[in-house]
This record gives sequence, C-alpha cells and structure tokens, in this order.
Amino acid sequence: MVAIPKAFNISSGTKLRPKLTKKGIFYEFVEADDFFDFDEEILKDLISQGYEGNELIKQFRLMKNNIPLGLEELESEARKTSPLSKEQAMKEFGLQVNLGVKATKKS
Repeated sequence: MVAIPKAFNISSGTKLRPKLTKKGIFYEFVEADDFFDFDEEILKDLISQGYEGNELIKQFRLMKNNIPLGLEELESEARKTSPLSKEQAMKEFGLQVNLGVKATKKS
C-alpha cells in the first residue's frame, strides 16, 4: 500500500507498479496488473524439477494456491521490522546517498 496525498486526486484502489530507477522509486499506473502472475516461473521451476503430466498440473495448482499465503507471510514479516530511513533505503536499493554534508579534515 502506498500513501498518496489527497491533493493528487487519485482514487483509492488505483493500481500502481513500482519501478526502481537511479533517482528513486517510480510508480506507474497499470490497467491490468500481471505483477503477481507467476504462472510461467512456477511452470519452469516444476518442469526443471522433473514434473510432467498430471503430477505437473497437481503441483502447479498447489503452488499457485499457496501464493496468497506466501504474500501474507512476507507482509507479516515486513511489519515486524522497523522502517528504513531514507539513507538506509537508498543504500539498500543501490541509489546514490547525498546527505549534503561536507567532509572536513581534522588538524
């Protein structure tokens, strides 16, 4: 969930897709959001594990049905941690940190 100032006049429930750029995180509006469509990745993984035929279909359904639970667990874990400061987030995402502080030489 992203908090957006009311003055931006964007209705609640509007779907956004985050993109990490060199200048920060950019959010773009999306109509049909396939961000959480993992079908291809699930199938590739299961095929690489040797599943085929009916067993492939069974395992695919099982993994696909477990996605919401996995996302809930990720959210729960994220809520247990402290939010990152701006500087910590920039470092974590590999963005340039500019604190506006000049280094001084000790005499």
